Amino acid sequence: MSDTDEVHSWHLPRLIIAWAVAAVIGVLVTVLEHDAEQRFAWLALAIGASTLVTFGLQLGTAQREGFITRTAFSVAGSVVVIAVIDLIGLLVG
Repeated sequence: MSDTDEVHSWHLPRLIIAWAVAAVIGVLVTVLEHDAEQRFAWLALAIGASTLVTFGLQLGTAQREGFITRTAFSVAGSVVVIAVIDLIGLLVG
């Protein structure tokens, strides 16, 4: 397998899109919601929404091989992105 096949098998642009969606939702929640309990609930919803986006993007590849790994990596990355954004929001606010 060549390097281009390896990158294509991960569908890197789809991972980046899922992480960007998570970042946008995370920033919106962090900026718009100041109550800690409500922010946590909205961030959980943001993770759920980014998971649905991930499933849609990965199912769109129509490639079965590596689906679980790509999806898990994408969802884990979305969780990390949202957690970092929330941490920055807590430190700034």
